[in-house]
Amino acid sequence: MSNERVINGNKLDTNELMSLVSAEQYDKLEEAWLGIVESNNKNLQALFDVIDLLIKREERKRAHEFLMMLVPYYKQKGLYQEVLKVLKRVLECNPKEKGLANEIAECYSSIYKDRPYAKDLVEKTGIAAGLDIQGAMKKLEKYFYLDRGDYVYHKSWGVGEVVSVDADSEKVNINFEKKSNHSIAMDIAPEILQKLEKDDLLAMIYAQKEVLNKMIKEDPVGLTKLTLKYFKGKASISQVKNRLISGVMPAEEWSKWWTSTKKLLKKDPYIKLTDGTPTTSFIEFRSSPMTHHQDILERLTHIQEISKKIEIAKKYISETKGTELCKETLHEITNLFVKEADKLYGTQFSLAIECLLLLEEVQGYLNEEPGKYINNVEAFVRAEENLSELVNNMSILEYRKQVLGIIKKVKPEKWQDEFISIFFINSGNLWEFIVKDLIAENKQHSIEEIALKVSNHFNAYPEHYIWFCKNGMQGRYAELYQNVDSATMFNRLIELLDNIYFKIQKGRDGDLKTIFNKIVNLLEDKGTDYAINILNDANAESIFDIVSSSKGLEDWFKVSIENAIRDRFPDLFEEPGIPTLDENKIYVTKEGYEKKKSEFDHLMNEEFAENARDLGEAISRGDLRENAEYKAAREKQAMLVGKAERMKAELQKVVIIEPHSVNSDIVSPGTKVTLRHEGKTELETYTILGPWNVDIEKSIISYLSPVGKGLLNRTVGEIIKIKLPEGETTYEIIKIEKAL
Repeated sequence: MSNERVINGNKLDTNELMSLVSAEQYDKLEEAWLGIVESNNKNLQALFDVIDLLIKREERKRAHEFLMMLVPYYKQKGLYQEVLKVLKRVLECNPKEKGLANEIAECYSSIYKDRPYAKDLVEKTGIAAGLDIQGAMKKLEKYFYLDRGDYVYHKSWGVGEVVSVDADSEKVNINFEKKSNHSIAMDIAPEILQKLEKDDLLAMIYAQKEVLNKMIKEDPVGLTKLTLKYFKGKASISQVKNRLISGVMPAEEWSKWWTSTKKLLKKDPYIKLTDGTPTTSFIEFRSSPMTHHQDILERLTHIQEISKKIEIAKKYISETKGTELCKETLHEITNLFVKEADKLYGTQFSLAIECLLLLEEVQGYLNEEPGKYINNVEAFVRAEENLSELVNNMSILEYRKQVLGIIKKVKPEKWQDEFISIFFINSGNLWEFIVKDLIAENKQHSIEEIALKVSNHFNAYPEHYIWFCKNGMQGRYAELYQNVDSATMFNRLIELLDNIYFKIQKGRDGDLKTIFNKIVNLLEDKGTDYAINILNDANAESIFDIVSSSKGLEDWFKVSIENAIRDRFPDLFEEPGIPTLDENKIYVTKEGYEKKKSEFDHLMNEEFAENARDLGEAISRGDLRENAEYKAAREKQAMLVGKAERMKAELQKVVIIEPHSVNSDIVSPGTKVTLRHEGKTELETYTILGPWNVDIEKSIISYLSPVGKGLLNRTVGEIIKIKLPEGETTYEIIKIEKAL
């Protein structure tokens, strides 16, 4: 802001006033100051800077006089806030000044004249008496800190609204989220409460929820700006998300809402968005406006890595609708990438090709010379001997697929061989595309070559093999599995799992845990059903052997497969039926397991996320030592961690009770038992299941309960005594039948 002022038709800079002070030319300074007082253009803060310099030079009396010259001007205008600011500076010059008491009292009464209790509070301080002016002013600042209708925030009680001010008791009454109609002394309110503007996000969540709900649909940019204001102008996307799903919108709506809102924000000249993950990407207010097109060009100019430049330009073209693309920006992009492509010739072929494909895409939007750059790409591909490496080094999937199409065009005799090479060097995003293309072109020999190599070298290509098994289990791409034995495919998947398991045990982690978990998830999702469906006389024993001997498989999975084979092929075993119960395992039905798994998933995905939001909210408030919300959130976090560890340990002990594994010759989990109580004629029926299946109203009890333990392994006709809390009870087993 300029310090320039007009005095008697002449311009005077406040810097000149400072120079006059420094030169001790006080006569000229007084003349200039009077000119400013008489003018209508005043920058009060700039004048205060001159006063500060006078005080520094021990010219307190002169500073006092200069300040008092300003008072009549502001009083005449009715600008009592300015008058009060001036008088406060006067007191700084002369703390013992008592003649200002009435002036200051008048200021407070005038500034807060809309408050009916204002005069009473002014009188209470005794400021007019002039005994302790500064002490009285401090008290008044606290008295007038809050008024009826103001919104405040407290660390423990949340947001509140001031419902009344009681001047007699010197208290304000506030309705908080967590504490209604609570009285707080006026003099401590500024110390424990944060005053909120009416358009503060927290205040709006409290009092204007319907406005926010409307903004979600009608003004998403405005809602984002409100949230950004809450974070003092800059926040990560993750912080924005956590804030909005904590009281503004349901968590399930965030993804769709943010996708559309982000596009709108990119058009806002006052908003800056950075790329990255939700945690590393930021949104912030710009100090000066900049269009999305200007932003793109600025980023392209400052980033050194060519791959990043390609990514930014490609994203701009993909995310901006064709009609909204700026031709000037596209021309700048063209000039930039023509130069970059020239630099890359003969050194980095993959990047050079991506530059050319980007340029070709830009030409399509400019409608200037379509096809201008594609001939160069075709020449590159035609001459390149190691196409698999070239394609693999490209980062943009769309351009990779384009190059595959060009390979088909320029190498019609051997394109399928190139596809196979690319398939085995690629990390996954082209597998589907390649297989579909080979099937569409009826290249059965090439399809079989892929299947054979993946199957026979599954240890060398673990990720490929998981993808291969997944599609096979889902019944996709039948042409790929024409010469593949289902049992062999399944058994090799278990073998791969065990190989990785042993490597992990030896401390060879790397990416092995990720691959291991992918196999486990696939087996958990499709493995049991697939294995049971492919069982026949020829493969049952081999599947049983590899499943039973596996060290990497979960016990519940092993038991499920083993029991299915025992039930369907009893001749393979001397003692058919369910194995002896392992006291270290938890036997439950699939429904019971799914219920507990759902509870665990809710804990990990919902409760931990909510706790993280609470922690983040608490941390954002600062001063963690006195932050009750932070301490509560940390305590809850510790509780959740303990609960998660217990549930995870329990889930790892699960053995699924399969219908085909239940033996009705004896009482076991999965049976229904009819009993006759000694001395009674009425029969009692109990279903024996796992601890997660218990439903007393339906007479479903756990095999771990006193009755369940007493009945286990018993047969029809047996008389048993069971110790219960109320005493010993005798039962006769009348009937045992399958309950599943």
